[in-house]
Amino acid sequence: MSDSELDDIINKVEKEKKAFSNKAALDTSNQPLQIVSRTNEVEKIIGYVLDYKQGQVVPLLSIYGRSGTGKSTLVRHVCNYLPEVKLCFVNLRKAKTVFGGVNLILNELDQSSLTSAQGMNIAMEKIQEIILNTMHLEKKKLFVLALDEFDVIFYDKRGNPSDFVYKLVEMLADLKKKGYLAMIITISNNVLSDYDLDDRIRSRIGNSEIFFKPYSNDEMLKILQQRAEEAFGKKIDNKILEKCAKVSFLEHGDARRAVDLLRVSAEIAAKEKKEITIEHVKAASQQIQKDRVDEVISSLSHHSKIICLVLASKTYALEKEWHTTKSIYEKYVQYLDSEPVTYRRCSELLKDLENTGLIASKTSSKGRKGYSSEFQLIIDPEIIGEIIEKKWWKENVVNRKANLDTLNAAKLTKSSPYYGRYQQIKKEAETKW
Repeated sequence: MSDSELDDIINKVEKEKKAFSNKAALDTSNQPLQIVSRTNEVEKIIGYVLDYKQGQVVPLLSIYGRSGTGKSTLVRHVCNYLPEVKLCFVNLRKAKTVFGGVNLILNELDQSSLTSAQGMNIAMEKIQEIILNTMHLEKKKLFVLALDEFDVIFYDKRGNPSDFVYKLVEMLADLKKKGYLAMIITISNNVLSDYDLDDRIRSRIGNSEIFFKPYSNDEMLKILQQRAEEAFGKKIDNKILEKCAKVSFLEHGDARRAVDLLRVSAEIAAKEKKEITIEHVKAASQQIQKDRVDEVISSLSHHSKIICLVLASKTYALEKEWHTTKSIYEKYVQYLDSEPVTYRRCSELLKDLENTGLIASKTSSKGRKGYSSEFQLIIDPEIIGEIIEKKWWKENVVNRKANLDTLNAAKLTKSSPYYGRYQQIKKEAETKW
């Protein structure tokens, strides 16, 4: 590549970036300048935190609700605003094990990681020591340990999440004996009581919790109007913001996704050297969904990918939304080219997939046969199929269904010379799906 070609590319990219005057305003990892709505939730958080002025705080506050409802943002905003409060904010998403979560806490406190051989007790002693030193040096009255994505540690089947929580609560009690107040704030999608905690923990932590409901369409629009005002050097058509808000509200009520949708829409429009249109929003929505699904699927095991492929095939080909565990497992065994997992393990993998947001579940009554779990693919099945196995998907699902639809439309009778072929194609399709 010549220097002139490189200069042309640089100039092109720079022109595209001029569509934004402050693109950082659309970075969802940045703390917003202002908090939109959530007055009741802010009051509740402040109510729990300010109890330190009476010399007593709850050991653990559970903040829960769907992703993108402002939980993490508000905890940061409130705790950082109060001058006598020291916040240690830890995102546990990267923790693959309970001990990995402990090391993330140490890292956030500017300490090196420990080896699992050193044990949980030594790790807790180290965390307590750092908290004591920090509180003494900074003259703070309350230490808040905020654990974001708290539910991640419960995926560690070999660890003991319940014991981890117990040791944290015990540490808080030790700190109080030494004259220092501290509390834990857990941030997750579900209320803490939904997780597998033993009775000794439940009795210690009580029922202190705050639920964050999804943003309404109007609240989502206000957030986008605020971000757009900061991000662009010119006024954005309100219809564009209304469309971004509506798409995000109907799909998930996630404010982060609404902001991402606006940003990607603007990037697509900038590449085309055009103003943002509704078509750009639609294209951005498809791109974001595919990127997110691609990221999730890349982290799945081979067996989970095959289960996703089964659900995508059945959903697309049969034009049916809900599928039983039994029907999924039968096709999973058929699709697999290696030793399958057990039926019970398949059920567990389906539940794990539900946690990723790819599928949803419901329990339906089968009369005398009891209850049965059914699963629905939330994502467009074509996106799933093309990401996991594009060639197989086209040959065994898309093309087969197209051929079968054509023959069904022809309404062939037994007297037709093509009826035998029609029955063969139909049988092959049913075997695959």
